[in-house]
Amino acid sequence: MNFLRSFLLKNIGLKAISLLLAVLLWFQIAGQQVVQRTVSVPVEFINMPVGLEITNDYTKRINVLIAKRSSAKLDESRLAAVFDLSDAEPGIEIIPVSDTNIRGVPYDVEVIGIEERRIRLELERTRRKIVEVKPEIIGEPAPGFVLREVRLSPAEVLISGPESRVASVTTAQTEPINITGRRQSFVQDAYLDLEDPRLRIETAASVEAHVVIEEERREVPLGRLPVVQVPPNPPVRIEPAQVEVFVSVPVSYQGEISPEDFRAVVRVGELDLEAGPVEITPEVSIPDQYQGVVRVERVEAVRVVLRRSRPA
Repeated sequence: MNFLRSFLLKNIGLKAISLLLAVLLWFQIAGQQVVQRTVSVPVEFINMPVGLEITNDYTKRINVLIAKRSSAKLDESRLAAVFDLSDAEPGIEIIPVSDTNIRGVPYDVEVIGIEERRIRLELERTRRKIVEVKPEIIGEPAPGFVLREVRLSPAEVLISGPESRVASVTTAQTEPINITGRRQSFVQDAYLDLEDPRLRIETAASVEAHVVIEEERREVPLGRLPVVQVPPNPPVRIEPAQVEVFVSVPVSYQGEISPEDFRAVVRVGELDLEAGPVEITPEVSIPDQYQGVVRVERVEAVRVVLRRSRPA
């Protein structure tokens, strides 16, 4: 009994203060209100298998009902609904949502309800494919000028995305290239547009477009030019021996075009005539005095036949 009395009375001042503080703390906690509120948290996926991707418009945020005392601090930016997809496979995945998926919840905050109880995912394998780049041209050149061609570098790009989406894509289109009122050729960096946001360009996001603008041209017939064999051996027969050739010049060009300055050539050294006759279009070269002015537009094809020597 004396021991108990001694224990209770020893340091009685400190014990009284401790008791008072505990009572005050209890009253403070007991007097606080418990607040319930709904917060919207982002959905995050971890450990997605390589070569697999989501193709549907799944739920990006879910509503979570939480309870906390008025003094509890909550940084909503740290909250997230996190799901492990390490075991996911192609097809449809129904993922249950539970309290354990909600990350970043402080110890003094409680999750008491989740509005969305499942998330539906459609998963496909990733596919890559090389597609041709196509320019999108808008507008018209200045009067008297025409668009000759558009050369793109690179002319092809590697795209990737869900297998079903990639399968239906054959080209990647540039952003609009405006040629309104142009009188000269120009070069422009043009970004690419795949339209489908689920597709990605693995290589260059833009291409260099060489847009060739030139003056309108008029066609000039050169008449029938004799076809020349190069080299002269082996002996061949060319049918017909003359071909019709058409060239063009700018509309403003006032010079004379002399057909005698041109010749049509068949390079027989590049032909395999042993198997039989070959159809080929002769080459028509542009003489130096017409460079930059004359352009070959049309040349008739000829038939080249190997002439075998007769036995003596």
